[in-house]
Amino acid sequence: MKSIFVVLVIVLVGCSSAPINFASSNPVPRDRVYASYPKFFTGAYVTVRRDPAPSGIGLGCENEIYIDNIRSYTILPSEYVTFFLTEGKHVIRVDTGRGSCQGRPGSEEITISNGISQEYKLISPPGEPLRLFRVM
Repeated sequence: MKSIFVVLVIVLVGCSSAPINFASSNPVPRDRVYASYPKFFTGAYVTVRRDPAPSGIGLGCENEIYIDNIRSYTILPSEYVTFFLTEGKHVIRVDTGRGSCQGRPGSEEITISNGISQEYKLISPPGEPLRLFRVM
């Protein structure tokens, strides 16, 4: 019984997060960028950040970011991605990719206004879907 509890704690801690230090986060490398979003006449930049994994646990957890149903990025702990979206409504969906962390997909409908950038933090509450939390 005790060993089952220990395994559950390790799994939950491996997928939890610590507050992000923006200076230490890195952009998603080009080999994990699957779509491009060129700058247009109207729209704004959107940034999605993922917290670091505590003490190196959960580093193998990947999350997939879909923008308007197009697989766009694979993001790991301590990474961020910035992209340009045209003015209007868009859906950003987050799903678990390969790796050890489990989670249910989640999505967020966002409205882009011309020139107003937005920033989101990717969070994974235990037992809940992955979510984007707007920080700016």
